[in-house]
Amino acid sequence: MGQYDKPQKRVYSFIIYEHNPSSFMTKVIKEDQQANDPVVQVLLGRGTEELSAALAQLPWKCTVRTYSDPEHTPLADSIAILTSEQLRQTLAEGESRLQGQTAIILYAASGDPGLGNLLENPDVVGLIEPSSSHEALLISIKAGLQRLGQIDGLHSTEMLERILEIGRALAAEKDLDTLLNLILTHTRSITGADGASIYTLDIEGRLYFRLWQNASTTTMTEAQKTLVGDYSVAGYVARSGKPLNIDDAYAIPESSPYRFNPASDRSLDYHTRSMLTLPLINKKAEVVGILQLINRKSDADLILKNDTDFKTKTMPFDDQSIQVALALAGQAGVAIENSNLYADIERLFEGFIKASVKAIEARDPTTAGHSFRVANFTERLAKAVDRNDGHRLRDIFFTVEQMREIRYAALLHDFGKVGVREDVLVKAKKLHPQQLALLKQRFNYARACIERDAFKALIVMRDEESLSPEEFAVKRREIEQLLVDESRQLEENLRLILKANEPTISYAEIEDQLKALTTYTFKDETGQAISLLQTFEFADLSLTKGSLNEQERREIESHVSHTFSFLKLIPWTSNLSKLPEIAYAHHEKLDGSGYPRGISATDIPVQSKIMTIADIFDALTAGDRPYKQALPREHALDILSEEAKAGKIDRDLYQVFLEARAYESAIT
Repeated sequence: MGQYDKPQKRVYSFIIYEHNPSSFMTKVIKEDQQANDPVVQVLLGRGTEELSAALAQLPWKCTVRTYSDPEHTPLADSIAILTSEQLRQTLAEGESRLQGQTAIILYAASGDPGLGNLLENPDVVGLIEPSSSHEALLISIKAGLQRLGQIDGLHSTEMLERILEIGRALAAEKDLDTLLNLILTHTRSITGADGASIYTLDIEGRLYFRLWQNASTTTMTEAQKTLVGDYSVAGYVARSGKPLNIDDAYAIPESSPYRFNPASDRSLDYHTRSMLTLPLINKKAEVVGILQLINRKSDADLILKNDTDFKTKTMPFDDQSIQVALALAGQAGVAIENSNLYADIERLFEGFIKASVKAIEARDPTTAGHSFRVANFTERLAKAVDRNDGHRLRDIFFTVEQMREIRYAALLHDFGKVGVREDVLVKAKKLHPQQLALLKQRFNYARACIERDAFKALIVMRDEESLSPEEFAVKRREIEQLLVDESRQLEENLRLILKANEPTISYAEIEDQLKALTTYTFKDETGQAISLLQTFEFADLSLTKGSLNEQERREIESHVSHTFSFLKLIPWTSNLSKLPEIAYAHHEKLDGSGYPRGISATDIPVQSKIMTIADIFDALTAGDRPYKQALPREHALDILSEEAKAGKIDRDLYQVFLEARAYESAIT
């Protein structure tokens, strides 16, 4: 157990077979070496002592030892000195006798008939005869070292390529939970670790356990966020920022500034021995997470089943494992930082979109919440379509990024209302408030003009006809009664106008009365006849439905074109590039009767067809529209059904809308 400081120096092992072909000899003694030159560990078997003097003259530091173990197999980075019989026997038994990277020097007479094709073997780097000179041995061993360097270079290149490939995979993943799983999977695979855990730090420096994988327990936790103590192994590494390599988790000294918690082992009937804990560091040299590897195995595919397996088939993490894990940890730290940055940008962008929607809806408080509800309905229907196996819909599916594009398009589908005049946007009645106020003033003016003319006529009558006081009183009462009747008629006419002004009142209900009102005139102070109801007012009050006249309706409908124009100005990323087009078509109908372009089914994106259903449903059921009453859900669905039968909205999409009950979820 101990903290990892730096990689140990490579040690080359020269394996010399003894003359007895049944016995292999090898041993690699790994020590922390400070010299720059290779350290040559020469292991001599019985009967090969004659090479000792020559090996002692090599220009490298040599340690000559005697070793004999028939069961042992040469290790990696080794030079094996074999007789022809030994090499032939080894090759006949398969490559398992020569595990790892091995350079072979044949020890035989040049005229040995057993050499055969052995010299053509690519691992054979030289031939040494019993009578060979020191220089011949030196040349052969140099060739062996060169061969090992080439093989080691190839191995390093392959490892580097694998690490780079993993790095590319990590860099491509934007979702943090998926990324953390990838880090665990790849790191376990490349280091032979049985288990792995990952932790992340929040913006305030608190460490949280996030995910865990384990091959032997077949356990893979779901993404979570559990606070971790400072004096845990992971907490210590997070504080120190340095890797920690522990040979046995249950043998940590009491004086250590960290503790191992065996609770997980007990709950899973597991036994943690070797443990490598690494900080995940970003480009600013800040710790953003912790990667912890558990129980390096002699065979990566091995399943640890019992105490014997944990004791005999696990081993400490060696230098190569540490170097590889450090390389991956470095990439993982940057990948986590990038993922967090990407998530921050997404949150910022979504926040900007929501703020923009709220700002636009603030201009029309009566429709507040509409865009958010439509986005929710649209997203639910899109997910249901993605899962649907229906004949026409089985080929429609959406990626996570496409689903986000649909949601953003739905949120921004009415963005163009910012280009519509506010008095048109918020018009709740057939007449604008200022128009109705002017009309009421005209009624008051008409009443005043009628009263003035009546009393003026009474005075003239008195003066010209020399009426007696009694006659004048009678005439006055007659005129006052006429004024009462006229005032009552004006009040009834005003009530008729107020009724006609309601968007829910059909023109057919009041057609005759409203037409009669157009003939009502009065004279102003100059004697000019004034119509009580102006032509443009009659036109607006005679609307068959809604509150907008034709010109205003076209202006409202122009919001779709404004939406497209505004959204096209935004430099969307490639995964959101279709957003303007999706929003542009949300008022189009399959039969070409929609607006603003009047395009038909084949030209309308399926995302827009989905949004159209959501938009119509919310418009029908919303209770915040002053110009209409909210329809019951069943009535709204009936209307949508009729639209589908008429070929205006997609029948299959509407059916999924019903079956998935996508209309049940609303955001206020």
